[in-house]
Amino acid sequence: MKPDFRKVIDGIDEPASVAAIFDNQEAAKQFLKAVVDADLGLSVNVSTSVEGAKQCCQFAGITRHSVGYSLGFEGATEKLPNTQLLKITTMCGHGMISASLAKKMIDWVKEGRRTPAEAVTYMARFCSCGVFNPARAQRILEDARKKME
Repeated sequence: MKPDFRKVIDGIDEPASVAAIFDNQEAAKQFLKAVVDADLGLSVNVSTSVEGAKQCCQFAGITRHSVGYSLGFEGATEKLPNTQLLKITTMCGHGMISASLAKKMIDWVKEGRRTPAEAVTYMARFCSCGVFNPARAQRILEDARKKME
């Protein structure tokens, strides 16, 4: 599965929200600067740490407008999936990566039945919002595999 950016862009025929995921801060900063320089009148949400957002905005020559904080999980947290699973399942903004699928992919990677890249490809198909970060998910799966060695 290889991203086809042109197909995505050409498929937008009415006002919509579009997501771009970056696996490094420098690429995100360059993208934000390009959007600002193009003066398209777009509203851009940057999801990162407060310091990361500040650095991106400074690089792009704009002032950050607002901040939203994630306060984590509360309540009966002992009933939640483990941290590895949460790191994967919470990447999709609509919760379309199930804990069962993520666990299965982690197990398959540990067993050598799939590479982290293959497992990520399976999971990414279910994220309809496009916010699932394949590079980050692959790192999480690599870490899970290394902990087995």
